[in-house]
Formats: sequence, structure tokens, C-alpha cells
Amino acid sequence: MSLQYFHHNFSTTEKGVIGTATSIGSSVFSMLPHLETTLRVTGLIIGIAVGVATLISVLHDIKKKKKELNK
Repeated sequence: MSLQYFHHNFSTTEKGVIGTATSIGSSVFSMLPHLETTLRVTGLIIGIAVGVATLISVLHDIKKKKKELNK
């Protein structure tokens, strides 16, 4: 099989789709370290937010129980 065989069997649209997919795939692959870092930082921020929300909830419950005991 020659290259002309492949050249004539792919339409212009198919070639464009293959070229675009290859470009996007290689761009995503080259950005993996940045994506990993972003995911780690996002996970850290979410974890801290959940921890702070839990702390506020626990402190609120403690105040509520102290008020009930003082009645």
C-alpha cells in the first residue's frame, strides 16, 4: 500500500478531524503536569474549606449544648 492509497481514502473532513484530535491530544498530554498541580491545589482548597465548615459546625453544636446545660 502506498501513501496515495491512504490519501485518496480519507476525505478532507476526516483529515481535519484526525489532525485536530492529534493536536488537542498532544496539547493535553503536554499540560498534564499543570493539570495535576491544579487538581492537587483545588483538592487542598476544598479540603481546607470542608475542615473549616466542620469546625464551625462543631463549635456551634458545643455552644448550643452549653446553653442547654445552663438552663
